[in-house]
Amino acid sequence: MGSRSKLSPGSLSMRRTRRSTPHKKTCKSQNLVDVDGGSVSEKLEALKQLIPANNGEIKADQLFKETADYIVLLRTQVFVLQKLVDFYGSNTDQNPV
Repeated sequence: MGSRSKLSPGSLSMRRTRRSTPHKKTCKSQNLVDVDGGSVSEKLEALKQLIPANNGEIKADQLFKETADYIVLLRTQVFVLQKLVDFYGSNTDQNPV
């Protein structure tokens, strides 16, 4: 209300505009850097190493599909193992083998 000063039409022309920085004009593949400092291609390579039976070159979309399938497989395995523990029990009084 009283704390803001009103700008006259002449003062609007004094506003500065942002200049485009040169790094925005670089090639898209060179500009794929995450805020943590790792490039997207490095992260895709790390993901490839986590997925079993991944041979050769693979496109990113196929890598994501295989990753999703692998996550479903792991979740299914955890579910089955939890059911086995529920069925057989986790009695600590039994003699360890």
